[in-house]
Amino acid sequence: MTGMRGYGQYCPIALAAEIFAERWTPIIIRNLYLGCGRFTEILDGAPGLPRSVLAQRLRTLERAGVLEHDEAGRYALSASGRELAEVCLELGAWGARWRSARPEDQDPYLALWMLSRMIRPETLPRNRIVVLFVITGRPPPSRFWLVLSGTGNEVCAQSPGFDEDGEVTADTASLVRWYAGELRLGALDVRAPRWLMRELTAWGRLNPYLPRGTGVSLRG
Repeated sequence: MTGMRGYGQYCPIALAAEIFAERWTPIIIRNLYLGCGRFTEILDGAPGLPRSVLAQRLRTLERAGVLEHDEAGRYALSASGRELAEVCLELGAWGARWRSARPEDQDPYLALWMLSRMIRPETLPRNRIVVLFVITGRPPPSRFWLVLSGTGNEVCAQSPGFDEDGEVTADTASLVRWYAGELRLGALDVRAPRWLMRELTAWGRLNPYLPRGTGVSLRG
């Protein structure tokens, strides 16, 4: 791998770490696994990642055979990359068991963005669902709209102009804990019809880092 500093030893862990252990690489692989195919989509799910670093990492991963891209510029994990994504999930499960996010590192937008990537559009009971999340105890932006539809999901920091199907009010820590599957929906202030309450309850169990058998598969 030209341009990459290796460990200088023949050990499978060292060889894998030369690819996986670079800063931002696990996050990029996670985002690709979640279905982000375009450069901007990968960037949206990695706050703080410089564009130049993302471009360099994508080139490195493509040379390593971890990802591929088509003529339209869309990226996708190769067979090798999908196996590496499973390593990402195991690493996340370890982090969920043994590490805790500092309050200053908790980001409501990123939590909702992750959630939006995990909800499969084909499972939605309606053509479009819009949920307003009001985050208490923080400066603006403190209102985020989760917009789900058959053409794709997104999180907006400004009103998307659609009627809201429901509203959830919570502080950042509670929102993150609900998204992570650690807190029941009843602990949040929810105003929603019964059908949406069922959906929200299910969404709170989508975290792929939950203990085996308690979550819902991301990819069916």
